[in-house]
Amino acid sequence: MSSLSRRSFLAGAAGVAGVAGVAAIGGVAGAGKARAEPARAASAAFTSTGTIADVQHVIVLMQENRSFDHYFGGLQGVRGFDDKSTILLSGGNSVFNQPNGSGRQYPFWLGASAGPNAELLAQCEGDIDHSWSTQHGAWNTGKMDSWMASKQKVQCLGYLNRTDLPFHYALADNYTICDAYHASGLTATGPNRTYLFSGSIHASGGQGGPAYDGGDESGLSWRTYAETLQNAGMSWRVYQAADNYGDNGLAYFNQFVNASHSSALWQRGMTNVQATTGDVPTDVLAAIQSDVQNGQLPQVSWIVLNQINSEHPIGPPVNGARFINGLLQALNADPAVLNSTAVFLNYDENDGFFDHVPPPIPSGGQTDEFVSGKPVGLGFRVPMVVISPWSRGGWVNSEVSDHTSVIRFLETWSTAIGTPATCPNISAWRRSVCGDLTSAFDFGNPVTGLPTLPTPGAALTAANCSVPNPTPTNNAQPHQEAGTRPARGLPYQANANVSSWTYSGSSVQANITMSNTGPSGTTAAHFAVYANAFRTGGPWQYTVPAGSSTTDFFNVGSGYGNGKYDLTVVGPNRFLRRLTGLATGASKNIEAHPTINAAAPSALTLTLTNGSTAAVTFTLTPNQYITGAPSTYYVLASGSTTASFDVIGQNNGWYDITATVSSDATWARRFAGHVENGAPSVTG
Repeated sequence: MSSLSRRSFLAGAAGVAGVAGVAAIGGVAGAGKARAEPARAASAAFTSTGTIADVQHVIVLMQENRSFDHYFGGLQGVRGFDDKSTILLSGGNSVFNQPNGSGRQYPFWLGASAGPNAELLAQCEGDIDHSWSTQHGAWNTGKMDSWMASKQKVQCLGYLNRTDLPFHYALADNYTICDAYHASGLTATGPNRTYLFSGSIHASGGQGGPAYDGGDESGLSWRTYAETLQNAGMSWRVYQAADNYGDNGLAYFNQFVNASHSSALWQRGMTNVQATTGDVPTDVLAAIQSDVQNGQLPQVSWIVLNQINSEHPIGPPVNGARFINGLLQALNADPAVLNSTAVFLNYDENDGFFDHVPPPIPSGGQTDEFVSGKPVGLGFRVPMVVISPWSRGGWVNSEVSDHTSVIRFLETWSTAIGTPATCPNISAWRRSVCGDLTSAFDFGNPVTGLPTLPTPGAALTAANCSVPNPTPTNNAQPHQEAGTRPARGLPYQANANVSSWTYSGSSVQANITMSNTGPSGTTAAHFAVYANAFRTGGPWQYTVPAGSSTTDFFNVGSGYGNGKYDLTVVGPNRFLRRLTGLATGASKNIEAHPTINAAAPSALTLTLTNGSTAAVTFTLTPNQYITGAPSTYYVLASGSTTASFDVIGQNNGWYDITATVSSDATWARRFAGHVENGAPSVTG
């Protein structure tokens, strides 16, 4: 079934009244952007151990169908529209400058769109096809150049900003936003929710799998994570109303659909919140608040809303903001509960909205990661905000993660409190590449209570959202708010360079080594290599385990550029290496090798090697982060020298330098990324 026709629009009067009814649960005073407040004394009922065991409740609110760039590309200090470590499209265009028929189109602000009711376009954009086929089409094996060709709607390049999303931006300003959080699959809602609720879609088949496209998520029978929690003796519940828009992932599984109505699976996973007012969000919030006040809030809760409140494009973001605001107020009905709860606000998939960061993809052969030869994911980036006392302060977390990372957090937490609940379904590849979200927290320094957040605007109805498709009024590179944010330390350290060359007749191969060291010693780093010009093929995908490296060869000789090459290596957290030159020219035996040592006073060292028969001059030019004029290094024939940079002390660990050489104008090496030492940092 097409993802566009998978579910009908079922807002109705109840959905409309429900949005307005959120205010009955409680409002938050204040307006505008507010940063985190100083720590306050915890309530008497809250006892801190400074560990993950302090978490008493986890709430997962998965909303619908928004990409990271679509919501937060303009946010200060995240990997958004001003990201300079991006891939190039065919012809050398920026990934932001997308093909649009015979022309091109940059992402555009929906709030500036032309036409009647233009001001509503920021809240009511309408649906975009997000099926398996069009998601893979837009991704185009990683080239990221077919958004318009696949989605067939220019609104796929539309984005929102702080004007449109004041409450969401305030959450990011006061808590922690994850800018490397991906949907689990390049596909529709159902499969991504299946990952959230069970850790897998069984891509290899069996037990109803593979449930890989929207509309096929039924008749499944493998164990869900709710059952794992049940078996471990942990309390859990799904809070949903009757109109759940098909978003309760447990309802895809036979053991829940066919469960006795007196069983825990049915009572906790399938029953609806009792309607007392006809207001979908108010009833859900009232049920949560009642459980909070009566000491009955489960250890783990999933919340499932109806469409008009779910932020699915016909569901206005302001309605979602009103519900999130009400949820925080419901938890704060007992401050001790608020101060011991972690809320994960995420989105199931991107709905076809553009995102510029290529998702990590397995190279091939990994179990449970391919359907008919095509990779399941990871999918495009989607918003994730971690709302808790331990994630206050406007932080950015850039560790790669996906929907299975939520389960991984629950695994880590349940083990810490003595009731281990391990999910048997998450693939080995996902466990190696995606984190468990604990890096988004600082359990030793909680900030309790609620920050000052803006009051969400008025509710919008289905009738409000009867607006035309948007029309761009500008076509230029969008930008972000100025400034930086505090950043959490990451578990890996990426590096890559041309380690050697292989010449055999007219065949020439560049041997590129990609390595992964870093503070944790446990998390794999994903790399991809792109051919920007002179040859076809790629991008090629690599997963490098912690403390390891891998080397692959790339043909640049006869039939592959005849010696000319232009290759880009990308990795986590804005890591980039761009390598250009003529392998048979004057720079044949010239190289610049980067070394990263976070413990050294000068963490980045470039070794400049001249293997030619004549002296050359290297020029090192800072592109960003590092200030100052270019520096030159005269290197004799068969000689070498080093250039070192204190990028931690002077640039918060960030670097972006291009090396060129006097003997060959085509030769260049660009080195960009961040040095990780396990400590908090600042975004670039």
